[in-house]
Amino acid sequence: MKNFIVFIAVVFLGLFLAMLNRTDSTSATGSVPTLRVFGYSSFTGKFGPGPLLKAEFEKNCQCKVEFIEGSDSGILLQRLKIEGESLGADLVVGLDQFDLSKAMNEQKWRKMSLGNLNVYDAVKPALGNNFFVPYDWGALTFVMRAGELKNVPVKIDDLLDSELTRKISLQDPRTSSPGMQFLYWLVRTKGEDEAFKFLEQLMPQVHSFSPTWSAAYGMFTNKQTKMVYSYVTSPLYHEIEEGKKDFQAIAFEEPLPLQFEFMGIPEFCRHCELAEKFVNLMLSNDGQKIIMEKNYMMPVMKGVRDGTPFASVPEYRTLNEFEILSTSEVDRLLKRWSEVRRGALN
Repeated sequence: MKNFIVFIAVVFLGLFLAMLNRTDSTSATGSVPTLRVFGYSSFTGKFGPGPLLKAEFEKNCQCKVEFIEGSDSGILLQRLKIEGESLGADLVVGLDQFDLSKAMNEQKWRKMSLGNLNVYDAVKPALGNNFFVPYDWGALTFVMRAGELKNVPVKIDDLLDSELTRKISLQDPRTSSPGMQFLYWLVRTKGEDEAFKFLEQLMPQVHSFSPTWSAAYGMFTNKQTKMVYSYVTSPLYHEIEEGKKDFQAIAFEEPLPLQFEFMGIPEFCRHCELAEKFVNLMLSNDGQKIIMEKNYMMPVMKGVRDGTPFASVPEYRTLNEFEILSTSEVDRLLKRWSEVRRGALN
């Protein structure tokens, strides 16, 4: 009996030493940590800034970066709410100012301490939240092809011109950030009730309300429409990437809205420190240059666009105030939009 007990003890000691050796071996050789970044498709895709940021980060992080694709930015919060921690995201990229209230209500986020950032004055109001930081921004307006319209709109009301009947590409504000920006622009410019009266008049002008910005822009580039709601930097994309100079962003008399894109670290992050380092990369000069040149949005950090084609983008009059709308206000506006849309279809 005594020998049996000694035998069992030796066996367990051997197993313990084997596991200890395996643990030490794993620590020495190590499984490489994987930072998972959740963002919209035009950010994470091969033509977006994601792959270049990944390559730059992996040079020094002793880790891997994996992207989780979330279609358009308007879909990010929906997936995050449904999948939560099981999504495995360490960093969320691509929320705009209309998403922040809902994001705070539906998830818990880590605070970020980034110190004093040398950003443009227009960006400073967007730095008032410790949980989210902007990484790019831009004004939105309508983009057209030069010489295609007899009467170029100069005011919002000019969108009702008969020449534009079923010739305007818009995005669905329920699923697309630019779509919500257009709705916000109307409400802040005309007042809420007048804005929705105008929307009723605008419905015959709209070719379609696409679920994403890319789908709406595709309608325009395929010449199914004559105008699309997009960014003032869109013509620069065509000039640099395609050598075409016949695209124009319209300078309306009414000040244009500004969109800010934010990143945040969920509290359930697994590789939180790596996420913070990735945030720092995105705000560095190298990271900002990558985002500017691939996203075709303005960098938040001063000096990055100096000496580049982005410095030649005209200055547009923009809405001065930066607002984070409450979830209830966003939902109410979307409900009214849906009622107008449903009435137009009936």
